[in-house]
Amino acid sequence: MNQEFIEALNEIEKEKGISKEIVFEALESALVSSYRKNYGTSQNVIVNMDRDTGEIKLYASKDIVEEVEDPQLEMSIDEAKKIDSSYEVG
Repeated sequence: MNQEFIEALNEIEKEKGISKEIVFEALESALVSSYRKNYGTSQNVIVNMDRDTGEIKLYASKDIVEEVEDPQLEMSIDEAKKIDSSYEVG
């Protein structure tokens, strides 16, 4: 997304009286629903949209475990440490 998108949201807010925050929350919720529908997973998905730039970040929230039993819901401690050395089991 880009500045034009943010400007369009500003126009909607101004003309229709719909808060930008409500639109952002609805878009984030729709993206989570779409992800779950398309990938058929109950994985915890988190979507964050930057309110100033419109940049979208999608995260999969996983439990950190010693031994992975479900790769869609869990991540090994070794893999987690590669991302951030401060991560711990649990």
